[in-house]
Amino acid sequence: MKYQVIAFDLDGTLLNPEGRILDSSKQAIQQARDKGIKVILVTGRHHTAVKPYYAELDLDTPIICCNGTYVYYPETDEVRHSNPLSAEQCRKVRSIAAKHNIHLLMYSRDAMNYMELNPHMEKFQQWVSACPENVRPNVQQIPSFDTLIDNPNEIIWKFVMSSPNRKDMESAVAELPVSEFSAEWSWIDRVDCSSNGNTKGAKLAVILKEWNINPQNTIAFGDNHNDISMLISVGLGVAMGNAENEVKAQAKAVIGSNAEDAIAEYLTNVLK
Repeated sequence: MKYQVIAFDLDGTLLNPEGRILDSSKQAIQQARDKGIKVILVTGRHHTAVKPYYAELDLDTPIICCNGTYVYYPETDEVRHSNPLSAEQCRKVRSIAAKHNIHLLMYSRDAMNYMELNPHMEKFQQWVSACPENVRPNVQQIPSFDTLIDNPNEIIWKFVMSSPNRKDMESAVAELPVSEFSAEWSWIDRVDCSSNGNTKGAKLAVILKEWNINPQNTIAFGDNHNDISMLISVGLGVAMGNAENEVKAQAKAVIGSNAEDAIAEYLTNVLK
């Protein structure tokens, strides 16, 4: 099989447990690109939180962001193929989160917004502060989400719901109408809540069609539930060793963990 595209999830996959791209992975990615293979990042992150890694890899492809909510083009700051939340949907998420005492992080057009700090946000802010200024993610504390929700010129991509109480999270997710929302677990204590129909697999398919590339000629790496749609929609879906069993069961291959040189070793073998 001649592979033409490699799609990577970031957290838990291309990033090691310390949030860094392994040197071996960087070398393998460059070797693949030298062969003419396109490399694309497909992530739950906001585009401003992808820029440090995009710059590090010196990529030239668009970024699929917020689990397929939109496609971002770094060179032009352009957004395409977007399906944001409506103001009504935003208010519904906010209400459900308040009922279950769940922390919210709101992704707007160009920033990640929060009202109160929680342990996840404190750790995230430390990483943000350490990023070079020219690629530093835009994170801001705001007094109320309403200011952005009520602004007709603002775009809301998604909410991240988080709580250490799994039962509270499950109860909140159960209240989100499946006809309106796509709610995917992105971490053990976090759920990404976007508009219905937004998945990594669906948006990757759109880009592959634009590139006139058969999904069967694509490799995708992932580790979490929000990666399953992508892993099953390509020719070679690869789950990380640190992935949950439900994710591994949907992959065609399972490799070592994101703490090991597993991605590099696998690509070296597959792309011989």
